[in-house]
Amino acid sequence: MVKTPGILVIMLLFFPGISKAQEREPIEQIKSLMESCQFSQAVSLAELLLLQDSSRIDLLLIKGRAQAAGFEYPEAIVTLRKALWYDSTNIKALNELVNVYRQSGDPNKAIATILKISSLVPDNRYFQLQLASLYYAENDFQKAVQILLPLYKTDSSSFFVAKQLGNCFNELKQSDPAIYFYRRALKIIPFDPYVTGKLVNIYLREDDVALALYFTQVFLAQDSVNIPILKQSGYCYYLLIDFKEAAKRLLTCARLGDSSKFTMKYLGLSYYKQEKYDTAAPFFLKAFSIDTTDAEVCFYYGVSAFRSLNIDTGLVYLNRTMRLLMPSGQFLSTLYMELAAANTSTGHSDTAIVLLTKALEANPGNNTIRFKIAYQYDYYLRELQKALSWYQEFLKNDREPKESTGTDPQQVSMSDYVKKRIPQITGKSPKKK
Repeated sequence: MVKTPGILVIMLLFFPGISKAQEREPIEQIKSLMESCQFSQAVSLAELLLLQDSSRIDLLLIKGRAQAAGFEYPEAIVTLRKALWYDSTNIKALNELVNVYRQSGDPNKAIATILKISSLVPDNRYFQLQLASLYYAENDFQKAVQILLPLYKTDSSSFFVAKQLGNCFNELKQSDPAIYFYRRALKIIPFDPYVTGKLVNIYLREDDVALALYFTQVFLAQDSVNIPILKQSGYCYYLLIDFKEAAKRLLTCARLGDSSKFTMKYLGLSYYKQEKYDTAAPFFLKAFSIDTTDAEVCFYYGVSAFRSLNIDTGLVYLNRTMRLLMPSGQFLSTLYMELAAANTSTGHSDTAIVLLTKALEANPGNNTIRFKIAYQYDYYLRELQKALSWYQEFLKNDREPKESTGTDPQQVSMSDYVKKRIPQITGKSPKKK
């Protein structure tokens, strides 16, 4: 198609370099702009060319790519859909649309689009892998497995497919197939740190520490300074009660720059188990500074400081451990009350009484608990004198706004309920005012 003079004038105004190289293909000029990250200029040039022929899918594709590269995702989607309006089966346009949907955070539309591509080219391995990756990213591991297993049977030499199957089964907590596929992946690429780490973690989860250690040793023989695998190796030695070797491995991690809580904690524990409290203490302190809610680390630091004759520090951290372990009175009281309710519903009212008493000890200001104790004695245990004592105790502490009992169909307040119930127990009529 011959360019009109008007279009040429516009192109000369906005793209002066074009006049020097009119022999070059315009699309090559757009690609050059994209390679130099001049995406808005690339879009503008594509739009100028599309004025001559708006149905050119090649130009719409490159315009869509340029818009996506410039983070103009809604505009890119519009452009690519226009290309599909001219040719709904264009694989390139559909594939570009999948990428834009993924980049813009719309996985459902990305999956729907890749499913359409798969229906057009069912034997294309690339699109099957892309679909499996989308399902995996959306935590739909079962669907990812359904796609990946046939691909693995067709070609068992793919490291990516074996690894992804291992990942899927690992996420599904199916250890045996996860181990199988991770080990298959390691036969293809023997010293992959990611797969080795995942495999070791599964063996640790399954309490097979010896095999976990074996795979760390195989890897470390090839790369002795890989911090994640060194860390796992040290932990394996710790679990096998070889605290000296555990400390050696974890100390190497620290010297290589690893200051993670895990390394500091288990390095401290490795020295602690050897009764080297003064050596252990600084590592516990570093671990606790990373996570000041870890009661276990706080305890071990307190003990290490105390046994290193740093008695005041030890006492401070041991007392802090108590505060970390003990929930607030209100929360503890609520916990006991819920346990009491559960025991009541299963016919264990005697246990419920004990739990309600503990709830009251934890939160003595909650007068509702006194009512609940009285009610347990009254209607579940039929111990009326104890019930009477608790009802009276409830009235002594009744300073709160009126609350419903939650047990009476008419939903009377607790105070009114108790005032009516006490005379029924004692056999005495209430005094008239």
